[in-house]
Amino acid sequence: MNLAMMSEEFGEQIAAITAGTRYEISSESDKDVPVMEARIRNTMYCLWKDATSKELAKYLKRSAEQYFQELYEFSYGVTFYDDDVNITKGTERLALMIIAEKENRNRQIDRLEKGYERFCSILDSLPTQDVEVLQQYFKERKKVDYELLREVVKKHLKFIEAYYDTDTEAAVQRSIEISNDIEGPGPKVKSITMEQLEKNKKRGLKQLNKLFI
Repeated sequence: MNLAMMSEEFGEQIAAITAGTRYEISSESDKDVPVMEARIRNTMYCLWKDATSKELAKYLKRSAEQYFQELYEFSYGVTFYDDDVNITKGTERLALMIIAEKENRNRQIDRLEKGYERFCSILDSLPTQDVEVLQQYFKERKKVDYELLREVVKKHLKFIEAYYDTDTEAAVQRSIEISNDIEGPGPKVKSITMEQLEKNKKRGLKQLNKLFI
């Protein structure tokens, strides 16, 4: 299981529940999808990923132990069977790469676990009747009426979007901080107007919608 598989699974599921409705996803209907519908689909996809992220985190944890054990055994074998200095130095570099890979894996797991926590936090803030609909589709993977699911998501759209907008802004800021630590502060850039941001958002939603052809 990986994010690509999760995305493909979501595409199949959303196509199935919209079949026969006025929101049916096809190459023809995708040509001129309203911004609101694109926002709703984007939010559904975000919720789908977060609801599934707990399973993916568990998978990464299970596979990590064997994966890193094999890497450590390989690193040990190179050092044990060859006393050449160059090989030893190469093994040291390999060990550092393993450590970096392990840290990266831990960050992936942490990000996935936080995604699931975000999903639970969103549901904890919504009315019980709406939570039941979202749980059935996103968590229990049961087929639900798309019109009903859409109405629930639309009703709380701004609230849910705010969760993801906040995390996106935090991720961008963190990326800037890391870049500054490595390369030093970048040149100042001209600020973007709200009008330009809105245009960029609409363009991004239109491109995102192509995922669901």
